[in-house]
Formats: sequence, C-alpha cells, structure tokens
Amino acid sequence: FQPYLKMKAIDNEDGVVIQKRLSLQSCGKSVVIISINRPTKKNCFNTKVATSLARIFRSLQNDANDDIAAIILTGEGSSFCVGADLANPPNPIWQSSDLPHHLIDNPVHQMSLSSIPIIAALKGYVITGGFELALA
Repeated sequence: FQPYLKMKAIDNEDGVVIQKRLSLQSCGKSVVIISINRPTKKNCFNTKVATSLARIFRSLQNDANDDIAAIILTGEGSSFCVGADLANPPNPIWQSSDLPHHLIDNPVHQMSLSSIPIIAALKGYVITGGFELALA
C-alpha cells in the first residue's frame, strides 16, 4: 500500500500515515489498519471523508492485493462511527443507486468489491452510516 501512502498522505517515523480525517497504519507486513480520525465528532463522515475512504479501499484493492492479507477498519476515540456529519452531510450523489458512475466514491460499495478481508473493529456508537460500514 506504499504507493498510495506516498502520494496522498504524510508518513511519520512510527509507520502511521495521517490524513486530515483518516489514518493508515501497517501492522506487520500484511495487515493495514484504517482509522476514521474524528473522535470529537464520534467519527462521523462528510463527503471528503467518505470519498477518501472509498479511494483508500480502491487503491488497496488495485495496487497492493498480493501484499495485504487483511484490512482493519476502526474509529479513533470512544466510538467506531455515527454515520453522516449532520452539520456538513455527505453529498447525496455518492449514495444514489441510480448513478452507477458515482459508486466509485462510495466507501460501502468499494468495500463490497474488495477481495481482501475487511475486519470492522467496533466500539462505542455504531449507527446509521457507521453500521453500514461495519456490515460491508
């Protein structure tokens, strides 16, 4: 998964790659941990977070399939994810099943396409869109 990380994020010395709202970390050589990093908002997501998450899953599937044995999706702080940020909700276009070309930025759709096992590490609130992520 290194090509994606070098292009899109900042790598620090601990092997943790941090974007503004998401963090990626390798656990050993074959496990990737993706954390939604909005703990003060119970890890709710807006359009940018949802799109970034979809692109991360697509990139991991396309570029590093042979190297990755599993992906763990979790949330920072006390909750996994409470779904959409109601103060700044995701663009409803990515949620529409009428527009298949927009599924490319839908994280649940990208997760469903993955041949890499995805484990949702749940804690605290897991509701609405967060529940969808957990089930995907």
